[in-house]
Amino acid sequence: MSPIQQVIDETGAVHTLSRRIGKGGQGEVWLAEGGRRIVKLLHPRSDAEALRRQFAFVRRLDLGGLHVARPLAVLRPPHVGYVAEFLGDMVAIKDLIDAPPSGLLQWHIDTGGLRRRLRLLAHAGEALLGLHARGVVYADVSHNNVFVSEPVEALEAWLIDLDNLSHEADPRRAIYTPGYGAPEVVARKSGCTSLSDAWAFAVLVWQTLTLTHPFVGDLVNDGEPELEEEAFAGKLPWVGHSEDDRNVCTTGLPPDLVLANRLIELARRTFEEGLGDAKQRPSVAEWVDRLHAAADRTVKCPACSGTYFVLEKLCPWCDEPRPSVSAVRIARWDPKKGVVHGAMRFGQLPLDKSALVLPRRVTEGRTGQSAREPHVEITQVPQGVSVRTKPGFQAWVAPVANALEEHHAVDERGRIIPRNGWLVLFEDPAQPQRVALIGRSA
Repeated sequence: MSPIQQVIDETGAVHTLSRRIGKGGQGEVWLAEGGRRIVKLLHPRSDAEALRRQFAFVRRLDLGGLHVARPLAVLRPPHVGYVAEFLGDMVAIKDLIDAPPSGLLQWHIDTGGLRRRLRLLAHAGEALLGLHARGVVYADVSHNNVFVSEPVEALEAWLIDLDNLSHEADPRRAIYTPGYGAPEVVARKSGCTSLSDAWAFAVLVWQTLTLTHPFVGDLVNDGEPELEEEAFAGKLPWVGHSEDDRNVCTTGLPPDLVLANRLIELARRTFEEGLGDAKQRPSVAEWVDRLHAAADRTVKCPACSGTYFVLEKLCPWCDEPRPSVSAVRIARWDPKKGVVHGAMRFGQLPLDKSALVLPRRVTEGRTGQSAREPHVEITQVPQGVSVRTKPGFQAWVAPVANALEEHHAVDERGRIIPRNGWLVLFEDPAQPQRVALIGRSA
């Protein structure tokens, strides 16, 4: 496409294109001057009327509250495309996959490390889930269409390129980025569905964490170029196949280092059972849940600042011994019985020397945007453990042995409790709820 400096949308607004941030089979995506808008420029041969119909369809959708680049206006001729909202200081998640030729470990840490990648992927999955909840298929999940915060301390993830949203699965509209298409879509046996979205999301998770494609192992890397096409169509075993090791991968980061066991199991279910039967694939919701759980189980190395799973005794990035941690277990509370022992637990989080902030996802089991709101902060201090709420929230603490009779209110000023044998209630103790059990007695 020839360089274009400015475009005008249907409202008459002029948008100056500052830099290209994406390129695909349908066209290019540009960041507009000011950083709060993006412009999707389709190839000149694109059907402008079809775009207008699609734009009208997307505009009717209720996308409020979703982290997606919502289209705002189509472009005036001679250009074909549209303008969409955007969050500034974002880059394609591809930047977290394309590792440098040297200094891999330091680059991985400098770009946020394992915990950040897990959390960003979970947030991207939440945006995808939001579309599915509205009965809409995204169709083109890829490393080019998921954008994440550029500052390493930020954890935003947005989906861009919404011009392929649809309610229907039409095999004639086989839309996908090479390497991300589900087998049935690549073979044109099916159109895009929520299950093909789940396949593409699984590919993205594996690729972002291991820095390798789940179907591009040594067999493909060392073979003829045509093998990659077969791999992308699912005609070769994936790199972690439980019975066929022809295509093992010795490049990138080891899966055991960057994927918790349950994430590896989700990948196996996707790329083995789900290869020929889409209904066997884990849903995006399962991926989001396990990604958050995996991120919750990481600790930060005090020596190199890398993050890794708490079960490791040494930091895998620098071999520094793991810092001592205390357990924070999320359990169930019955106001008549107290802690319900033997019931399903909702996760276990490590408490090291840094503050542990529990969001409403953990304390209340929420999903979506409200799940990210911080509720309680737990910190180890010389006198024991400090528990305080975030502004606008409430909590109580109680000794496990006498929790039905004795509980103390906590506010944002905080309260210090012993290191072991106490629990934190997140709602009125008279209500059934989740609780956090602190220390060894948990």
